[in-house]
Amino acid sequence: MNTRAIRRRVNPIERVLNLLTLLSRAETPMTREQIVAAMSRGESPYPLEEDPQRQLFTSDKNVISRDLGIPVRTQAGVGDEAGQTRYYIREEDMCVPDVALTDDELSILSLALESLHHTVPQAGEALMKFDGHLGSSPLSMNIGLPLAVVRMSEAAKQRQAVRIAHSGTDIEIEPVRVVFDKGTWYVIALHRGDKKLKALRCSQLSDEFEVLDDESTPGRATPGRPTPGRRRLSDRELRRLLHAVEQDDFVASVRVDHLGASLSWWDRRVIETEPLTDGGMRISVAVGDRARFRGWLLGLGTHAVVEGPSELRDHVVEWLDAASRTVDVVPIPPTRPAAPSTRPGPRPLGERLQRLLSILPWLRNTTSTPISVLDARLGVSEDMLLKDLEAASMCGVPPYTSDALFDFWVEGDTVHFCGDGTVSGRFRRSRSLMTRSVKLTPRQATAVSLGLASMSVALDDAQRTTGPFASLTRKVEEALGEIPVEIRLDEAPLMVEMNEVVRDHREIKVTYVNGEDQISERVLHPRLVFVDKGETYLMADDVSVTPTEIDRVFRVDRILDTEATGRTFEHRAAEWSGWGFRGDATEAILYIAPGNGWLVDRLASKACVVNDDDSMFVWVDVVSRTWLAKLLVRCGHPSCVVSPAELRDVAPDWARTVLEQYDR
Repeated sequence: MNTRAIRRRVNPIERVLNLLTLLSRAETPMTREQIVAAMSRGESPYPLEEDPQRQLFTSDKNVISRDLGIPVRTQAGVGDEAGQTRYYIREEDMCVPDVALTDDELSILSLALESLHHTVPQAGEALMKFDGHLGSSPLSMNIGLPLAVVRMSEAAKQRQAVRIAHSGTDIEIEPVRVVFDKGTWYVIALHRGDKKLKALRCSQLSDEFEVLDDESTPGRATPGRPTPGRRRLSDRELRRLLHAVEQDDFVASVRVDHLGASLSWWDRRVIETEPLTDGGMRISVAVGDRARFRGWLLGLGTHAVVEGPSELRDHVVEWLDAASRTVDVVPIPPTRPAAPSTRPGPRPLGERLQRLLSILPWLRNTTSTPISVLDARLGVSEDMLLKDLEAASMCGVPPYTSDALFDFWVEGDTVHFCGDGTVSGRFRRSRSLMTRSVKLTPRQATAVSLGLASMSVALDDAQRTTGPFASLTRKVEEALGEIPVEIRLDEAPLMVEMNEVVRDHREIKVTYVNGEDQISERVLHPRLVFVDKGETYLMADDVSVTPTEIDRVFRVDRILDTEATGRTFEHRAAEWSGWGFRGDATEAILYIAPGNGWLVDRLASKACVVNDDDSMFVWVDVVSRTWLAKLLVRCGHPSCVVSPAELRDVAPDWARTVLEQYDR
């Protein structure tokens, strides 16, 4: 009878984690033969057969180098080991640089990364690596971090030239920075074919690209030599690149009624005001992009009329006249695309290891942590996190006895940290295998850049340039390299003020106008400021009504007036988890005219089909007819409602109503 012990199936995450720990803890470099012999004493051995053994070892080594960004260094064997390769990992290659953050700087970094944790799981991982505080932030940024943004950010940081597919066509570019502008991610890059800077939508870039190994990239990083600084683009240059604005800036004269005056009061584009005898106002508006000005003007609806220059007035009248005409032939939509599956599948090995290597060193600072706290911050299911933690609890270094494993164990729904020499039941741990946080992956580093860029929009100029935020940014850039990420919310009024009242739990009284132009006064307990699709919102409890309405959402740019009541309220953490409509929603199919690609990133649609001519069909829920009318008129003729038929006249009727203001 075969008495050979039957081993359980080897978990790849255990094997790679054991290999990483062994190579980083070994006193001298090890050959593959020595590595295999050492790991055979544990529960994740390599096969004895030569070919499978070599293939698995190479695969595991690639996971460490490629997915974790930790180089596995090699050394030629000597003496009896001549002709063999020895492997090792240096601690300085593996660990996060010592950034030496003060308590104030760490608090700011914690808030910055907490603001992203709903949509960017890597922000939570990075926060753990900086030993940040898990808590809540008064700011939530629903920005997201597409893979193309991560890769272009890393290429910009490394001064790499890349070959990448843009809308299916290969191009060669030198990324400079990535910019989030009004809901859309762009990469600003030098296009080698045209030899010009261009703004490319990240949604049109492929996830895969090829790094061009040449010496012609200006300022390219070389080993041992810091990369030279790159000139920061001005607002004017960015506007020209992002929105194809070539004309010189000019000033428009706009006549607004009392409501239009209130809505534009906080707008930074308004540079001069003149009160009128009828209670309205004539305002001077800086125009750098005619299309964006038109969208802003149409947002004011019947409350604003552009008076000059005459060419601009004629353009707006022609636009409204075209939008007021009913589309003769309604386009036929294609079959609605199937909704993407939300069922979580198995996650890649590299992703799971990145998450584990964020948690393990962080556990040193705690005694017990509920799994629910971890999965909420890391954007992973509790079952998956438990499975990975249980696997990691069996990992360590030879001889893989209980005192040579990682210093934690999982019991029920809680992770317990033992610490050096702590006894708990049959567990005795006498060594700490990972005392420093593992270096940030490109996604985690980009999340840090994104968090700091996001936080900067909620600060005033003095806070951005002096004090803890400025020193934090400097230290992070010195440790991780430049931050080639920029967040532009240049039309977010009251962002700083709203962030402060949420942080200080101050009650405020506001005058608010909703999407149907209904004005009301409310007393609010602000809970959260959040950004979604490039727009800024305030979540607050409305205590001016009985019973109190909890977690109401208000668009910040529709707050006409605000004042502090002098009262404070008890803090209660709030989280925005998605849109829930008040009232009945009607599903509609819209046809959108070509030239409105921005809508893909800005509109919360249920499905979308982009046609060859750049037009598109979108499936949306409609609650407000005014919202629908403004959207279609802004997109221009022949944008229209495909179905239901009873909504087809909404946009033309509204355009005719606005056009009447010009006839007067």
